[in-house]
Amino acid sequence: MTSVLLVDDDEETLAAWSASCAADGFEVRTACDGQSALAMFIEFPVDIVVADWRMPVMSGSELCHRLRTLPGLADVVFILISGEPSPPAFVSYDGFLRKPVDGRTLLATMRRLLTEHITHREHRRGGMA
Repeated sequence: MTSVLLVDDDEETLAAWSASCAADGFEVRTACDGQSALAMFIEFPVDIVVADWRMPVMSGSELCHRLRTLPGLADVVFILISGEPSPPAFVSYDGFLRKPVDGRTLLATMRRLLTEHITHREHRRGGMA
């Protein structure tokens, strides 16, 4: 089962994302800030992380940066979500969505990026052999 870690400081948003992802067959974990999400990810890595950009304690952009530096765990798909009009240029995320994000758009983006990620990883492995 594909696993997702959803991170947002807004409980209603987190509940809506969780319901959509669970209904689509994802194993769902949630956190209300980047620091909690980082600790959770280190203990239980997931296939994809979806995080709000602006949160107290640790932002989604800082979470993304820290995940990208974890040895052996940096290869996770990361979607940054924000109410801001444009994504931050200094963050190495895989996808960016503007709030509000409906469940269908979120799921379609997650599935597309996961497929691209798997294809890219297989291509890299095939190129090394």
